[in-house]
Amino acid sequence: MEKEDIKKRWREYTEELYKKDTQSIDVNDGSTIELEPDILESEIKWALECIANNKASGIDEIPAELFKILGDDVVKILLAICQQIWKTQQWPKDWKRSIYIPIPKKGSAKECSNYRTIALISHASMIMLKILQVRLEQYMARELPD
Repeated sequence: MEKEDIKKRWREYTEELYKKDTQSIDVNDGSTIELEPDILESEIKWALECIANNKASGIDEIPAELFKILGDDVVKILLAICQQIWKTQQWPKDWKRSIYIPIPKKGSAKECSNYRTIALISHASMIMLKILQVRLEQYMARELPD
């Protein structure tokens, strides 16, 4: 039973740590929003190059090296998936899942707060996230004054 108690404690701790503020804010001020273009093949290729080799895989257990070996075949598949995500704003269920790894800090090993956590996400999800990150950085550079 102790194992189940530990799992429950970690679940509660990480849920509290990463919970979202679900209150929505209406930001529509009546202005026209210029939409970004669809995800481009060049963005997929760039993001694939950015993914580091020899890193732990996410829940799907697909290593980055496999994506790179498959080359243009995987680029076409990822492009179709990423464009679908972009159009529908719906993230695939498996891409939302993470594996949390607790890494101990100093202090009692029984206290969850004495650990830092890292989240392993799928490399496919990481590719889309890299594209979104760059697009957001470009948008902010255009829209926000120095």
